[in-house]
Amino acid sequence: MATVVRTSSVPVRSRVAFWTESVSEAFVSLECRAGAGHEDIQGELSVQSLGSLDLARVRATAQSVHRTPTSIGSSGEDFYLVGVQTEGSCTVSQAGRSAVIENGAFALYDTTRPYSLQLTDHFEQLVLRLPRRGLEAHLPNAEGLTALAVGADPGAAQILVKTVMMLANDIEFLTPSAALAVSHGLEHLIVAGLGGLTSRLPDSDSQSRKDLIQRYILDNLRDDSLNIAAIAQQLHLSPSSIHRAFALQGQTVMGWVWQQRLEGVRKELAAGSHKGTLAELSHSWGFSDSAHFSRAFRRQFGHPPSSLHRPPR
Repeated sequence: MATVVRTSSVPVRSRVAFWTESVSEAFVSLECRAGAGHEDIQGELSVQSLGSLDLARVRATAQSVHRTPTSIGSSGEDFYLVGVQTEGSCTVSQAGRSAVIENGAFALYDTTRPYSLQLTDHFEQLVLRLPRRGLEAHLPNAEGLTALAVGADPGAAQILVKTVMMLANDIEFLTPSAALAVSHGLEHLIVAGLGGLTSRLPDSDSQSRKDLIQRYILDNLRDDSLNIAAIAQQLHLSPSSIHRAFALQGQTVMGWVWQQRLEGVRKELAAGSHKGTLAELSHSWGFSDSAHFSRAFRRQFGHPPSSLHRPPR
């Protein structure tokens, strides 16, 4: 059942304080100020839990909302918020970036860092609150994607917006198990919707993008199906952005993959931990052609892998 609060239930002089307390309880500790020349804030806030997420509908008059260093330091709140604009507009500012989101668009903001929202008169926004660690498990570069507008274009972004709007009306009819399944689906839609923003990251983020790619490669180094397309799909990056991350330092992606695999084979041979054949070892490290592997090993280290191999007895 939704928790609903309305400023109409309190005297005018107390509304800003009441509203600030209400949204802070729903999301994280915030400061709210009336906007557009108003002395008070007129608004309605309803919040419902959806598995691992919380979904809130916010309808109110113009205001600014601020997540300050003081409020961050006084709390242990560790969430990402996704704001979907359904009426009016909102300007989201964080980490030196600002984005205007209007009807059908959304943006991400990080509650562990300062941010601000400027909301127009008589707006409506649907806000998802999700654990920071959960989102970053699927989207490690989420921190760099805050305050970037995602439009309601065909694809995952549009599906997310439509799903959130539908849930805002029908969430109370979901069973607990269905709500949990839907919350997981929403997380994946958020990841897919935000994934397209990676091409808009500034060049200064190229090293962090390369670090992200390299971590994924090292975690999947022995997978013989590892290729550019698979990496791009899993990390929600474009193949061209993956190539660029390595080209800046004169490398190719698959060349780096081969180097890491060859080094893994060399270490295993040097340790004497492999008890099978060289062909079996090379295949276990993702090499499908034993002869090609041997030639690459000799080029890399100056000697054949057989010089380190201890045949099984």
